[in-house]
Amino acid sequence: MRYCLIIMLLAGLIACSTTTSLPTPSPTSAVVRPTPDIPLLPAPLYVLDRGQIARIERDGATRRQLTRERIEYAGIPPISDMDIHPTAGMVYVVGAAAGDRLVRTDLDGNNPQIVYEEAGHQLSAVRWSPDGALIYLRFQNNREIRDLPDGLYRIAASGGALELVLADDPVDNPTNPSRSVRRYYPFLWDSTGNTLIVESSATFYDDCELVFWQAQRQELRRPTLPEDMQSLCGEAFWLSDGNAALFLIGPPTGPGIWQVDVQTLQAQPRTADGVLARAPFLKGDDLLFVAVDRVNDGFTFTLTRQSPDGALTRLRPPFRETPLLIRWAPDGSGIAAVVQTARGTALRWYPIGDLPAVELPQTENGVSWLIWGSIPDRS
Repeated sequence: MRYCLIIMLLAGLIACSTTTSLPTPSPTSAVVRPTPDIPLLPAPLYVLDRGQIARIERDGATRRQLTRERIEYAGIPPISDMDIHPTAGMVYVVGAAAGDRLVRTDLDGNNPQIVYEEAGHQLSAVRWSPDGALIYLRFQNNREIRDLPDGLYRIAASGGALELVLADDPVDNPTNPSRSVRRYYPFLWDSTGNTLIVESSATFYDDCELVFWQAQRQELRRPTLPEDMQSLCGEAFWLSDGNAALFLIGPPTGPGIWQVDVQTLQAQPRTADGVLARAPFLKGDDLLFVAVDRVNDGFTFTLTRQSPDGALTRLRPPFRETPLLIRWAPDGSGIAAVVQTARGTALRWYPIGDLPAVELPQTENGVSWLIWGSIPDRS
C-alpha cells in the first residue's frame, strides 16, 4: 500500500552517519512462535494480506480471514486499502475492472455494503472520521471525459455522492512543473474530529510532507519548520487534546521527533540532536519511539522511552531487521511490525521487556497494512 512512503523515510535514515548518545548493545535474534489460546497481544490486529483482510486474535496464533473478494486481475490483490472503526466497522477499496468500489462491513467482515462505485473512478487511502459518520479518501479520475477533479474527498458512511474536500493543485507548467504542485491524501484524524493530518505529495517528484486540514476553517495549513528541515510522511501521532501532533522532522540525514502546534504551526523538537527516530507514541508523559542506531555492519532498531526530563531508556533488546511498517499497541506495551528479512518480509510482535520477538501468521505474499483493534473491556 504505502511501502513507497516508508522506503522514502528509510532512505533518509540509512543515509545518516550520526549515532545516538547511547551505547549500542548486541542485538537479539531470538524469534519464537505464539502458543494457541494463550493471550499474547493486548488487542486484535487487523491486517491486509494477499489482498484480503484478516484478523490476528489476541493469542497471536489464530488468524481469521474476514473478506473473500474476487481477484479480477491476475497477480493484483483485490483489496488495496482499508480502515477500521470501533463502532462503524471496516471500510475498504476493491479494485474492479469497471471501477474501484468502496465497501463497508462490520468488524467480522459480515453484511458487506457497497458505499460507492463508479466506472473510471480510482479510490485509495480510505480513512474513517472519528465519529464514524464519514469516510475520507483519495480520488483519481481515470475517465476520458473528467467529471470530477482529482483530490481528497469524503462520502457519508451510508453512501451517496463524493464531496470534494481538497482538490489537487493544477499543473503550473506542463513542460517543467514545479515541486510546489501537490496532490493530497487523508492520513490521520485527531480524536476530536477538528483536524486531519494530510499527506501532501509532490505530483512530479519524490517529495512528501505532512500538513494540517482543519474542518472548521476548511483550509490547508503547513507547519513552519526551520530552514533545511522537512516533515516525512508515513508516521505521526496526535496528542490527546488535539492541539498538537508529533511528526518525524529533520534534515536529509534523517528525522527526529518534533511536536507541531495546530494553531501556531510552530514546531519544537522532542528528541535531542543526533537521535534518529521512527514511530512516535505517547504513553502518559513518556515519549515512546523506535530509535535507529548505526553500527559497523548496518543498523539496529530499539524500542525506546524518553522521560519528561529527556532521559532515554531502552525498552527491549534491539533488532536488526529493517521495519517497513510499525504500529505501537494501543496501550504502548510493544509494537507490531512488518520487517524485511533475507526471505522477504515477516510480521512480528516486539513486546516491551526481555521476552523474544514473536512471529505472527501471514501468507507467503506478506502483510501490506496493519491496524490495531480495540483493547477488550476487562471489567
